[in-house]
Amino acid sequence: MPSTPFETVILTTAFYGVLLMSLLMFSTVYQWVLVDSARIRLGEMANQVAYEVAGLYSMCQRPRNNMDLFKPISIPASVSDKGYAMELKKIDGVWLIVAYLESNRMINASSPLWSDPGVEMIVETGSGSFQVGSYTVHYNSVIHSGQSNPVVWARRINGTIMVGLGWVENGGG
Repeated sequence: MPSTPFETVILTTAFYGVLLMSLLMFSTVYQWVLVDSARIRLGEMANQVAYEVAGLYSMCQRPRNNMDLFKPISIPASVSDKGYAMELKKIDGVWLIVAYLESNRMINASSPLWSDPGVEMIVETGSGSFQVGSYTVHYNSVIHSGQSNPVVWARRINGTIMVGLGWVENGGG
């Protein structure tokens, strides 16, 4: 027995509804995978930068004289084809390296540096610059993706150690 036009319309509409729901579910799962992938990559970068900052801090603890150090860091220009930023932030008495997508700050990851270090240790969150030989180290609490020559740096001045994030320029000397 052939189906009526009404049954055909109902079945066709139901079929397209099932296809649309499947497509929407696939799209949602795909977005979750992309967000998780970006968080994992941001976490890896935050861990790498925290490791480098802690390493330079350790190097400054040994000598008794003043010193200025910086180390270039190799970080990608983008995460999932989106720009990101890395920031030094203090949350509940713990200093963190926080990496986040600039288009959506909710997609972020962090890596702890240490608890509030005290008087002999300063985590620099301001901006400025200093000379190390023929290089000028510019610092800020936030570095953005795609910024040329990103660095972590540490300085020991009269027993006080300062650390931070920044970028470097070669003065040509």
